[in-house]
Amino acid sequence: MLMNLKAVPLLLAVVMAAPAVAEQSCDDKVNATAPESRFKDAGKGVVTDSQTGHAWLRCPLGMNWNGTTCEGASTTYAWSRAQDAVADLNKKRVGGRNDWRLPSSDELLSIVEQKCYSPAINLAVFPYSPETGFWTATEDEGLINPRAKVVHFLNGKAYISNKGQDWRVRPVAGK
Repeated sequence: MLMNLKAVPLLLAVVMAAPAVAEQSCDDKVNATAPESRFKDAGKGVVTDSQTGHAWLRCPLGMNWNGTTCEGASTTYAWSRAQDAVADLNKKRVGGRNDWRLPSSDELLSIVEQKCYSPAINLAVFPYSPETGFWTATEDEGLINPRAKVVHFLNGKAYISNKGQDWRVRPVAGK
């Protein structure tokens, strides 16, 4: 069956206008686990979690906070390079701090918004949070390859990853 060639530009316009990323889905019947009220703006692209006392960068590494949202492109790293990138934040005193580190899996899971998915995070607090994995400092004994946990913000679950894989980084400070 041949397509009407006059319809091709219209079809392309419709496809191009569609969002490239699915919109976040949240279940309003579920209580928020990471409500916006729990996070206080500490300035310089940092928020403080009143429940845990941790400070978080609002943007993944590679991006910058412009006062409203994240700009630039987030960067992916193998685990050891992620550690180096966080050490560089401390040298630069990003957010006025020098105690940034990779979060433990429990720490990173603490900012998962369990009522939402795609991504499973509060977008008012962390406005650019791709539906992908973020490294943690929690290591896992591998039989062959060294491994560490990642928290995947598509669904807010922790998984084990080979340290040679590339994932994003959301550093934590404090406590």
